[in-house]
Amino acid sequence: MSQVLSHQYGRHGSTVLNEIFALQQIPHQGQEPRKAQVVFFGLDANYSPEISKYPDFMAKISEYHEDGVGFWKKYGVHHPFLLDSYPLKKNTGGVPYHRKFTWLGLDKAYAEKVTFIEILPFPTTGRTIPSKFWSLFDLDHAKNIDSLILSGESRLVILSKSLFSEYMQEARRKHNVFTWLPTEFCLGEMKRIGKTLIYGAPHFSSTNYKKSVFESLGTEVRKFCENAP
Repeated sequence: MSQVLSHQYGRHGSTVLNEIFALQQIPHQGQEPRKAQVVFFGLDANYSPEISKYPDFMAKISEYHEDGVGFWKKYGVHHPFLLDSYPLKKNTGGVPYHRKFTWLGLDKAYAEKVTFIEILPFPTTGRTIPSKFWSLFDLDHAKNIDSLILSGESRLVILSKSLFSEYMQEARRKHNVFTWLPTEFCLGEMKRIGKTLIYGAPHFSSTNYKKSVFESLGTEVRKFCENAP
């Protein structure tokens, strides 16, 4: 696979990144999904196209994807985008999402509890284009997500209103997946499936919310983990 270095939205050109995602039963970042207490849903795992030009940092990314729990415990940050050695601009390529995530105030004690799952099962690059997104949509991956959620186990699922309204609802209409979603979903609202709680949250890449909103979400995450069986 060639190294794609343009900013056009699509599947990332890194063979290394794609192979790592392909090896996972449910592609994710952090804890293995079925072991996690808290699931953060995202649209895609977005990386700058230029990241492949930095082999030393790509080694850190590989280390993270191979063992997200160990990475957080070792380096004290939940994602390599937060390392001082990150070589690119910090306002693109998925970095704002993970910088905003730190506002939750979760430290490495939560490394074994947290997983990130994206609607697309492979790494991407560029700003999302809805029409291209749907050409990349993977129905089998969506069904695996359904299986995880509908198991009803003790989990807190963090779902942003924008992801819910702009993409997951459309996937339900087009492909009859994510039928567990509510018909409407507001910030701070919860839906229960067995012991699973689905929580309406702000999107971590959004600039529309104050830091206090994310701090409140962090409080909810800690509260759930403390009371989880």
